[in-house]
Amino acid sequence: MSNAYRAIEIDDDELNNATELQFQNFPSSNTTTNPPAGNMSSANTPQPRSTGFGSASIFEPARPTAQQEQAAKSPIWSIAYYSRFFDVDTNQVMERLFASVIPKDNFLEVMGGRPDLYGPFWIATTVIFVLFVTSSIVDSINAYLNKTTYQYNIFQMTFAFGTIYTYAFIIPLLVWGATKYFGCQPDLLEMLALYGYALTIWIPVSVLSVIPIELARWILLGIGAGVSGVFLIRNMYPVLQRAEAQIAKIILILVIVLHGALALVLKYKFFAYNAAPDAPPTAPTPPTPETPKF
Repeated sequence: MSNAYRAIEIDDDELNNATELQFQNFPSSNTTTNPPAGNMSSANTPQPRSTGFGSASIFEPARPTAQQEQAAKSPIWSIAYYSRFFDVDTNQVMERLFASVIPKDNFLEVMGGRPDLYGPFWIATTVIFVLFVTSSIVDSINAYLNKTTYQYNIFQMTFAFGTIYTYAFIIPLLVWGATKYFGCQPDLLEMLALYGYALTIWIPVSVLSVIPIELARWILLGIGAGVSGVFLIRNMYPVLQRAEAQIAKIILILVIVLHGALALVLKYKFFAYNAAPDAPPTAPTPPTPETPKF
């Protein structure tokens, strides 16, 4: 113990050269060295986070609000339980609307793990009323061009309700069930949000389709179907990749076929101008002979 501490004398020259001293960090004795790459176990290898519908960072809110936490604890049959799905502000809805019309960003990242049903419900409802108004205008223009009497058709409203609400809520439910069955682990709210916001482009397309030019209406139909189709496929592709290749192709083809069917129904049911057939030529009536006057 007498040699445990020793005094060290440093002269002035060594003090002047102190700036030339360099220090190195040496690993502690209890630090384990990394094994060779060939012997490294897969458990210690960092795994990349999955993207798409099954990503926990996307579907589970990182910082839920107090209102959302309270709503999650409410009974499932209460209105408060479903209020968290409508907890969005105007800026968030507008941002998601623009992201669906211009699908250049990942829509799941735009939603930030908080899917909503407020936007899909009101977008679908708006499309229904716009379709009814524009189809009524088309029918009135048809009647004017054909020189017939315009008749109000309430069946257009009923048909629009059934078509749009089926596509916005029933079709995503079926797609979710199929992907869930084949182990893709999708999120139902994300699927509903994708299909709901995909209808946004049909609002301006419906308004512009009152133009009585067949080529212009086909171009507008192609733009609407293309934009909404790219939006759906781009955001659904990550979840479809988790299934087998053959199953993923079948589901993808089903999504495309249903999407194309919606576009054709809108074209021929709401955006069609029906020209009246030419009337057959009638034989000229012979002139009535004049009665002689006395």
